[in-house]
Amino acid sequence: MKTNRMETIAYWTATLVMFAIMALAIIGYHVQHDKFAASFERLGYPVYILYPLAWLKLGALLAILSNRYRNLKDIAYGAYFINMLMATVAHVRAGDVPVHAYVGLLAVMLSYLLSNRVRGEPTRDAFILGGR
Repeated sequence: MKTNRMETIAYWTATLVMFAIMALAIIGYHVQHDKFAASFERLGYPVYILYPLAWLKLGALLAILSNRYRNLKDIAYGAYFINMLMATVAHVRAGDVPVHAYVGLLAVMLSYLLSNRVRGEPTRDAFILGGR
């Protein structure tokens, strides 16, 4: 599949922005746990989800970066989109201006829409025995 230069630049820019937001969250949840725990409580989310959320974000990042399994990549994009949507709603309800969540929502949508065109669609499925 032939892609033009603008699609490639748009995909990698959106994907790098998405990865940067994910990486900052993954690192921040561990390094600045108390700060994020207070923020999660203020936004109405339980604190105990910080560490599992960080590890799930790392798994999603690896699934998207590897581009190896079609359904695993789709699940990772979907989960990160839902995560960004929940963050946006929580920040808006708390009276914040969640610029990072708005940028993240746009980045994940653009990255997903251009992913298969720029990098090619993965041919394997992660959840089928014998896989293709």
